[in-house]
Amino acid sequence: MKDYLLFMDVSGDVDKSLVESGKIGLIPMEFVINGEIHNYTADENGMDAAEFYDFVRQKLPMSTTQISPAKWMEYFEPYLAQGQSVMCLCLSSGLSNSYNSAMAAAEELNSRYPDAKLVPVDSLRATGISGLIAERMIANKDNGLSIEENLADLQQYRHKTLACAYVDDLDSLKRGGRISKTVAFFGSLMDIKPLIQFNDDGTLSVWGKQKGYRKSMANMIQYYLDRTDTSKLCTVYITHANDVNYANELAERVRTANPNVEIKIQLLSPIIGVHLGPSAMVLGFVGK
Repeated sequence: MKDYLLFMDVSGDVDKSLVESGKIGLIPMEFVINGEIHNYTADENGMDAAEFYDFVRQKLPMSTTQISPAKWMEYFEPYLAQGQSVMCLCLSSGLSNSYNSAMAAAEELNSRYPDAKLVPVDSLRATGISGLIAERMIANKDNGLSIEENLADLQQYRHKTLACAYVDDLDSLKRGGRISKTVAFFGSLMDIKPLIQFNDDGTLSVWGKQKGYRKSMANMIQYYLDRTDTSKLCTVYITHANDVNYANELAERVRTANPNVEIKIQLLSPIIGVHLGPSAMVLGFVGK
């Protein structure tokens, strides 16, 4: 089997030990705060995620940008030029055009360097759910799967990954076009918290609404229990918008509901935090 390298963009949140050990590399992404472009690298070279959420709480105008084909080529051409193939896990095509840009870059680079290949993978997911897919991608490679076999497996596995998210700030959803101004106004007035899920095509939808965050957490736990197999040891990612107390409370509820679980708590990627806002939490897991 020809060796290959693994990457993912920083819209996904994966166990940092896997990055530090060199199992997977991270591709930075940009976001805009008050008209100023910032780089998120998930390390000391970009804006710190905790610092980012301080800006979020100030309700400054924010947006994200996609990775262009030229940027993808800049990142990966040096590897292919040396004959090294690359697989990269990308933000859901249902949320961003970055994956399509990666495919355009792959078409060009793979024609230039026929002895190596760039293989983008549409995660159809983001944040900690992408972390679960990344862990599968790493395990597949460690188990000897070729880059083509790994891709085929991930295209099936991604549909087994599920997530539910609690959103505290309806203004963030309004900015991202997920809800209307009217819904955001009356929802905030009545302390209604939307609960978000990933659809099979990688888009997001509201699957429930609840008043107050503790009732919302209870609904998230029920969502999890209805869709997972608690008889097997499993990994759960909890990603939070710099509110570790909420995350720890949710983790304890998950452990109480299912003691047969490993929980990984991480900061929510700013690339996703732009749209979910402060105090958001995402519970990612593998379904039955």
